[in-house]
Amino acid sequence: MRKKREEIDEVTLILRDLKSEIWTIRQDAVCRIGRLEDPRTLGELIKRAQEEKWYIREMVAAGIRSIDNPRMAEPLKLALKGGDDCIRDACARSLGLMRCRDAEKLLERAVSDPDCRVRKTARTSLELIRECSD
Repeated sequence: MRKKREEIDEVTLILRDLKSEIWTIRQDAVCRIGRLEDPRTLGELIKRAQEEKWYIREMVAAGIRSIDNPRMAEPLKLALKGGDDCIRDACARSLGLMRCRDAEKLLERAVSDPDCRVRKTARTSLELIRECSD
């Protein structure tokens, strides 16, 4: 018997919708990631995304890039420390866009990341954070 939509946790719903054959359902799931309000939900999504195929991780990263809620900074900082390169890049971008001063040290370390995209995004995010404090 299938669970009702209300009985399924948000992370499972998002991951299921990201796998839909219908483009609008996938796009809505990406948008829902950007509107998440609970840091624990975002942390769980990032954790579970590591087990998904690359294109699912890319869609999760697309949603993360639109997060500008400072309450969500902790799971973003944690994900910036390790894991998938596209998700690290998205976290670096989001932390910069929200001008998260607490992430400066992590972003400074990310400037030496093995992935060139993460390095570039970390530099840009540091500039945004520092520009705001000048």
